[in-house]
Amino acid sequence: MALKERLKSLRIAKGISVAALAVASGVSAPYIWQIESGTKKNPTGDVLQKLAAALGVTVADLIGTSFVIPEEALKEVPASLQRLARRKAKQLDLRQEDIEMLKHIHFRGRRPGKNEDWELIFLFLKRILG
Repeated sequence: MALKERLKSLRIAKGISVAALAVASGVSAPYIWQIESGTKKNPTGDVLQKLAAALGVTVADLIGTSFVIPEEALKEVPASLQRLARRKAKQLDLRQEDIEMLKHIHFRGRRPGKNEDWELIFLFLKRILG
């Protein structure tokens, strides 16, 4: 999905108008409209940061950059969690900081043994904590 579709989709999902986004972000309504219509294809980083902040997302979320978890971050992670990160990071929106948090989870002295178990824990935490 291109920036114009992501911006419009996020704005509509938040239930705000172009005018309200302009006020919240400090970016003019005509400029936002130009981005959403595709006539302005490469807004500056500053504009992207303002729009992302107003929408409550990251710039990466706004521009649709897939987040790849570096192999370095997976070194001291259980094998089943590594498999989940490699297979479903993009689909689940699983990020490096999520992996850092998950790798410390123990329940009654044990860690989950399957990547499906890690996925359920992650989805549960994401649901209740946001």
